[in-house]
Amino acid sequence: MALSQAWPRVLVIILDWNGADDTLACLESLRQVDYPAFDTLVIDNGSRQSVAPRVRASFPGVDCIELPINLGYAGGNNVGLRRALEMQYDFAYVLNNDTVVDPGALRAAVAAAEPSDVAAVGGKVLAFDDPHRLWMTYGWIDYRQSLVQLAGWGERDAGRYDEPRDVEWVPGCALLLSCRALAEVGLFDEAFFAYHEDVDWCTSARERGWRIRYAPDAVVRHRGNRTLGGPSYVSPRKYLSARSTVLFARKHATASQRLKLWLSILITLPFVFLRRLVTGEARGVWFKVRGWVDGLRHREPPYEALGLR
Repeated sequence: MALSQAWPRVLVIILDWNGADDTLACLESLRQVDYPAFDTLVIDNGSRQSVAPRVRASFPGVDCIELPINLGYAGGNNVGLRRALEMQYDFAYVLNNDTVVDPGALRAAVAAAEPSDVAAVGGKVLAFDDPHRLWMTYGWIDYRQSLVQLAGWGERDAGRYDEPRDVEWVPGCALLLSCRALAEVGLFDEAFFAYHEDVDWCTSARERGWRIRYAPDAVVRHRGNRTLGGPSYVSPRKYLSARSTVLFARKHATASQRLKLWLSILITLPFVFLRRLVTGEARGVWFKVRGWVDGLRHREPPYEALGLR
């Protein structure tokens, strides 16, 4: 799409890992976007079979980068964010490949980012299979077992989240980042690999005085849980989320917040284990325990054992 000097320039970044069909559907939705000044970059994150040939065949105007191994959400998207900074884009729009973007979403997100102190904008994320139900909107940090709470998770879209507002963090599945903020805050922290790197980046930005905005008119639909075991409780998601929870607390939490987190984990863990033992999903609990321990020891994930590489 041709750029217009009257509009801030945006680089849309789509990270693919073994999800070619979803990526092509996301790109198809971008054809209908009414924003006049964006380019699209697809990054194949070490997939078993690269999506790049299919993208080049169906979307010749889309640039592709092929990575030799899976660098995770943080590392893979950072390749695109570096491109956005090097090419002096005004914004980078990070999209999960399993999203479908409404035509006005990018325009609404950029409009919400116009104030010079806004670092990131997130929109209303609807469930792909039921667009009347929310996937989520924004979140806050409560330092309980899961670290965060998700506003609107699974609720009917009944107008409760129709007002723009400043929030603690917005989800990384559809995240507009100011390149001015990126230059100051830095890229995603690659120690996280996957999960909570969006929470970490927004928190780091807010610690430096930047604002995070929720823009309800920036609507996307999200399939969710498409890459790491689907909705199953026994999946690498449990390990990665637990590990990232501990890394986040080490980086941002006060002593009292860390105490709250660990008390929540220790108190709830026996009940979670018993519940999952009954359903035959106890292995997922052990994934979480190993993730917490590896986060405490600041160890790399066991990539091969988890099927990540």
